[in-house]
Amino acid sequence: MFKSFISGDWSHQAAMTDYRAEWFNSLLVERAAWTENAPTLELLDTVIGAPGYVWFRFWLPDLDQMVEKYFDAEGTAVGLYLPVCRPLQREDKAYRTSDLILAIWYNADKRVFVLREEEFEDVVRDERLSSQEAERAETRIRELTAAIFREEFPPPLVRNFAIAMEKSLSRSQ
Repeated sequence: MFKSFISGDWSHQAAMTDYRAEWFNSLLVERAAWTENAPTLELLDTVIGAPGYVWFRFWLPDLDQMVEKYFDAEGTAVGLYLPVCRPLQREDKAYRTSDLILAIWYNADKRVFVLREEEFEDVVRDERLSSQEAERAETRIRELTAAIFREEFPPPLVRNFAIAMEKSLSRSQ
């Protein structure tokens, strides 16, 4: 029901390879590539994971937010996944959090989708989420969507982040 996010967890995923992490003061950026045998993973109508895809995870402690940015096998950004989470917790050289069900999908066409609303309503109704956590989730989803529409979120580091995929010499000849 509640998904956990732990920095370094991609290094243990069978479908992911070439895990890297880089610290910039308190900001952590993680990267992993999908293996050649990876399954295809879709979110709404967008393929977000498949062989050759590359994912980045940005831990943004100053904004108390974690953001994932997905790239296809050609290096084109396909979208951003923003889970609404409990406060980020840092333990030595690792971050951890868990979601509060709701999330935002911000696709390459700059369309914003709020995800898992019905599941969130069920969890709140069944009191499987404290009233404080439910309020945090509802407030956070409003703050994030408003900041996206004002072009204040994601921060420039995430928004402008791009990758260049290595091209084979034989393909260019």
